[in-house]
Amino acid sequence: MDDSEKIDISHIVKAQKVFEQFRQDLTTDKDKTATVQAFEFCYELSWKLMKRVLNSRGLEVASPKDTFRQAALNHLIDDPELWFEFQKKRNLTVHSYNKENLEIIISIFDLFSKEMEQLIAKLREP
Repeated sequence: MDDSEKIDISHIVKAQKVFEQFRQDLTTDKDKTATVQAFEFCYELSWKLMKRVLNSRGLEVASPKDTFRQAALNHLIDDPELWFEFQKKRNLTVHSYNKENLEIIISIFDLFSKEMEQLIAKLREP
């Protein structure tokens, strides 16, 4: 990843660690809500970091969907459809007070965790 070496990924690495810690204990609504907030933060950092990397490669992207499509074409992520799904869940987070929505959001945490790990690994590649 020569073009993006200068891009600092330490914030996303730290955010991912917090998300991983939070998602280990989802027993109370308070724990779940805190983990949803960690998910929101990681999601936002992820797409904005992808956008920065793509911009550093001379590609202009505007929206998260454009970013995910280009990120897949540029081998930052494997499947933009997964990230579209994460975006839908992120949009649900404004209604996380609704118990049903809270459970729907939480249901994607394992998959999101794997995708975050893969993204960070690809961003660390030389």
